[in-house]
Amino acid sequence: MLRSRKIRSTQDAEQKPRDARWHRFLSYHLGVILISLVAIACLITLRVLDPFVLREARQTAFDLLQRAEPRTYIDAPIKIVDIDERSLEKLGQWPWPRDQLAELVDRLHAAGAAAVAFDFLFVEQDRMTSSDLRPEVPAPVPRATEGGLVTISKISNDEIFADALRRGNVVLGFGSSSQVSELPPVKAGFAFTGDDPAPYITKLPGGARLLPVLADAAAGVGSVNLRADNSARAVRVVQLLWSDGEDLYPSLITESLRIAQGAQTYVVHADEGAGRVQSLRLGGFDVPTGPRGELFLYYTKYLPERYVSAADIFDNERLTALVPDLTGKIILIGTSATGLFDLHRTALGQTVPGVEMHAQAMEQIIHQQFLVRKDWTRTAEVLAMIIACLSVSLVTIFGTAQTALLVGAAISAVISLGVWYSFRDLGVLVDFSFPLGSGLAVWFVVTIFRYVVTDREKRGIRTAFSRYVHPEVLKDIERNYSHVQLGGENCDLTVMFTDVRNFTPLSERLAPEEVVSFLNRLLGRLGSEITQEAGVIDKFIGDSVMAFWNAPLRQPDHCRRACAAALKMRAAVEEMNAEQSFGLPEHVARDGPIEIGVGINTGPACVGNVGSAERFNYSAIGDAVNVAARAESACKEVGYDLVVCRSTAEQVPDFAFLDAGGVALKGKTSRVSLMVLVGDETVSGSPDFAALREKHARLLEALGRRDPSSIEEALEACRPLARRFGPKLVEFINKMPTRLEDFAAPETVELELIPAS
Repeated sequence: MLRSRKIRSTQDAEQKPRDARWHRFLSYHLGVILISLVAIACLITLRVLDPFVLREARQTAFDLLQRAEPRTYIDAPIKIVDIDERSLEKLGQWPWPRDQLAELVDRLHAAGAAAVAFDFLFVEQDRMTSSDLRPEVPAPVPRATEGGLVTISKISNDEIFADALRRGNVVLGFGSSSQVSELPPVKAGFAFTGDDPAPYITKLPGGARLLPVLADAAAGVGSVNLRADNSARAVRVVQLLWSDGEDLYPSLITESLRIAQGAQTYVVHADEGAGRVQSLRLGGFDVPTGPRGELFLYYTKYLPERYVSAADIFDNERLTALVPDLTGKIILIGTSATGLFDLHRTALGQTVPGVEMHAQAMEQIIHQQFLVRKDWTRTAEVLAMIIACLSVSLVTIFGTAQTALLVGAAISAVISLGVWYSFRDLGVLVDFSFPLGSGLAVWFVVTIFRYVVTDREKRGIRTAFSRYVHPEVLKDIERNYSHVQLGGENCDLTVMFTDVRNFTPLSERLAPEEVVSFLNRLLGRLGSEITQEAGVIDKFIGDSVMAFWNAPLRQPDHCRRACAAALKMRAAVEEMNAEQSFGLPEHVARDGPIEIGVGINTGPACVGNVGSAERFNYSAIGDAVNVAARAESACKEVGYDLVVCRSTAEQVPDFAFLDAGGVALKGKTSRVSLMVLVGDETVSGSPDFAALREKHARLLEALGRRDPSSIEEALEACRPLARRFGPKLVEFINKMPTRLEDFAAPETVELELIPAS
């Protein structure tokens, strides 16, 4: 019954540390998971709100994709007539008289242009005439009207320009204005499939008035505005359709393509369930649009071959050479002159005239090269974000911040490859900035949490152990801090006690400050040897040192390390004696060398924080600790400086031990089997020690029989061999006959031995 209670008590004692570790494990990991889930919820909310910073990051990510692989240029029936610096220098400053623009239109149509579109606004009457302001420009040929032939001086330049517009396929542009609400007439019809798209399409705040005589004469009218929400850094989308809430209005892009094809109607498909515009049919072209009727620009690099200088159109010789390049093409008239302020930045980082953005959009429609955002892309981005964040969090829980970064890099590579495939092969824009940025943000939050909350345990461990263990051991403890149980745990320990022989009479002959100096030198050196063997210094007690091995981290070779430390400590004291480095006064140093005694035992003990809530130490308590202390006290009785219990010696079979008998230790009801530690594996393997071990065994037999003649004979055989290992071993051999009771009784071990795992 008593044994059953002991077993249950032992099991309960072992269960408590396990429960404490499990509780700490759960509290830490649940805390990290909770922080991660809160962070993910905040990120999802942020994505739903979609603030400017997030939108700009997304657009920048799309820019990077285009810069990595811009659209390949394929020749299209589009040409830009550029009112460039050379044109302004040769033909005069802008604005040019409109009769001159009329001549430009006539020349382009004569060269075979399919349609001509002006990326300019004509909101006011022309107050100039060619004869008054540009005498060097030849007067135009008199034009026929219903009243007969008239000269340029008889009609206004606006009427001349309007007349030229009527003779060809010309598209004029109008702009939006928040101050003017007059919108131009719509020249085309609109048909709908699905829901009415007007509520979904980007709203025009108002229209800048287009001169009525020109609006009536033009074959088409379209908006020249770029999207209002384009970033100041780059133009990434163009609006294909506009709305005033009821009616639809085309852009210069769509109207130019319609006129060139001779189409009469736009067909717009809107999805009421999705609340968005899906696509636009424009003559023979189907154009997938964004939800508000926009088109993502897929840029090529700037190409000079898109452009023709306006000055060359007025040069008959150059115009004749350009006819093959102009025939059957849509001609966009715009400007690259710096002073006319129509330069914009592309997603590729280049600065180009605004008219080129219209031209590139037309190229995309003609060659069906689109970039789109599908209905599933937003969901995919959020799912990728959740996967990235959870993966980083889980790796951070069960690994390190560095490992989480590596896993995050691998996840980033997978996401990036998927995004690249969608962009290059499918023409679908998927935002990689949100999942990657979110994963990095969660890693940062979790890492900060670990540092502020969890790593506090590491800092506590460093504070607790930094003075007692070797730095390398401390690093190992910090790396495996989750295995450290500071609250108390039962485990197999190897415990060492050491003190200075004859310290009391020595201290009586020294001043207090000399005693302190002596102890600091000695204990500092002894502590260094202990920590070099990865031991934990429990405490310094006057002239004594208590240390142990196999906690807080498990050490399979803890018995060997303790014995090796004891041998190093003895060697260190001998070295300090030889060098007289204790700092003792001369009259004290002449009394003889400083000697220490060491006792070592292995057995179960409880190790952890011991003390009050305000003040405690990391220490070990248990019978194994008491036996180690008594073993050190037995050094005097045994006559040797390194005394080791059999429970320790049996774990280090290759070291040199000699049996010291079963010694009655204070506080123990039974004798404890002790050994003396002579040396390490080198000594154990030497022929001299092999011979000594054999002679020592015969001495033990003689002592057991209590035969005086046999004892003396065995002593004589042992002494010469013992002298080879120092005078201390000779003293041990000589004292053995005086301790007959230690050898007569059966060898017993008071403590149950737990083999080192």
